[in-house]
Amino acid sequence: MEQTAVERFIQEHQIKNEADVLNAFQQRINLSMVPRTTREEVAIGHSKFGGYPDLSNAVDHPGEDLTFLAQFRLSDFAGYESVTALPKDGLLSFFYNLEEQPWGDKDERHLWRVVYTEDTDLERVKVGEALNERAVSFDESYAPNVDVLAHLLNDDQFEAFEELIDDEEFHAIGGHPNAIQNDVFEEVQDTYGDRFKRPFLLFQMDSSEELDIMFGDVGILYFLIPTEALQAKRFEETEMIMQCY
Repeated sequence: MEQTAVERFIQEHQIKNEADVLNAFQQRINLSMVPRTTREEVAIGHSKFGGYPDLSNAVDHPGEDLTFLAQFRLSDFAGYESVTALPKDGLLSFFYNLEEQPWGDKDERHLWRVVYTEDTDLERVKVGEALNERAVSFDESYAPNVDVLAHLLNDDQFEAFEELIDDEEFHAIGGHPNAIQNDVFEEVQDTYGDRFKRPFLLFQMDSSEELDIMFGDVGILYFLIPTEALQAKRFEETEMIMQCY
């Protein structure tokens, strides 16, 4: 949401604790899929959802059991204040086992993978099944910490807010996750320990009609990395949490 939309919501619903409600929103990059208008593939090395991944070598693919979800060209985020912790160059690719649908337990870590590619000489690696391919557009705006808002708003105000965002798909990088069950940052720290005292939301991917994909019961995947590991480009330390209804 744009900050002006948040402020308009506050005024329309006569919310008194305006400063606290505004603080419950954090900037992040929201990702939107670009509708497919031609049969041409997204160019190699560009940001996209689905299709097949672009890697420096076929051996870098984590295996046909892991479906490629999305890749992001990090130079696309230059100038966005909310994700300055990301490297400025390279390609970040996300894989997940759609058959097993792991929740993110420690013994399931082989069922997802994040691959960071700094090489600019890339090839499209056609391994396993592919999701529908869609280019992606970026928008830096504000996203709510719903758990905090639930305590700040009365029942009528919170219901009106939920209706405002009800039909959206939540794909994002940075900022605070859109939790379904409980606070995602607290869950990843509970599961993986104190190295996640300062987590960074590397990628949030919602179930999507456009891609014909569902995680659990209309769930969301959250790929998270300790901020210190992100700054050191240790993407092998990324963990994943899945929540659903």
